[in-house]
Amino acid sequence: MKRILTLALAFAVALPLSGQAQNSDSLNLAADQATSMNKLDDLMGRAQKRLSYIMTNLGELTDGNDSNNSFDRFKDNLDDLTSIRSDIKDRVERVRELQGQRIAAWTKEVSGMTDKDMRKMTNDQIDKAKADFDLLDKQLREVGGDANDLTALLQDLKKYFASSFTPDSIKTCTPMIEKARASGQEMVKDVDTLRDHIYKQKQGVKGSSGN
Repeated sequence: MKRILTLALAFAVALPLSGQAQNSDSLNLAADQATSMNKLDDLMGRAQKRLSYIMTNLGELTDGNDSNNSFDRFKDNLDDLTSIRSDIKDRVERVRELQGQRIAAWTKEVSGMTDKDMRKMTNDQIDKAKADFDLLDKQLREVGGDANDLTALLQDLKKYFASSFTPDSIKTCTPMIEKARASGQEMVKDVDTLRDHIYKQKQGVKGSSGN
């Protein structure tokens, strides 16, 4: 009798634990991916601010007012932007890595389903998640390529003025300054659109994790 009571007590203690829902690997990875996308969005917001400052600094150069200080601020903001862009590249790779791991884990979990309709329904969800992320990833690559071109131009301007910084050199380089400012304005708009897509993708991933 004592042994039966002991077993019954052990079963009663274990039951609540075994009844608790445990997140699957895919859901845990989805939560990690949503967090990583949040950090990516934050980095892009910081990059936008630096780029806006740079465009203001370049405008001050062509205005001829306080040119030396404007150039110093331009260099500082460009250095910060370059550092942030490096962090963005690392974060994008992390988001891609988590996407691959999440889809792999999700696909493995689906393979254990016995009901044909349930398996098809879940596979359709996986296909949609893949397609949505592929669209986001394509935009990340396009904006990243444009950002590389713009950063290269800004670095060239930095080198040019580091070797020749006079009213005449500023005047001579004004067309390139205006080109950089125009590209920067387009980049700010493109990043706005990209951040909106990241937010929507993050909400979808976050929703799938149940957190």
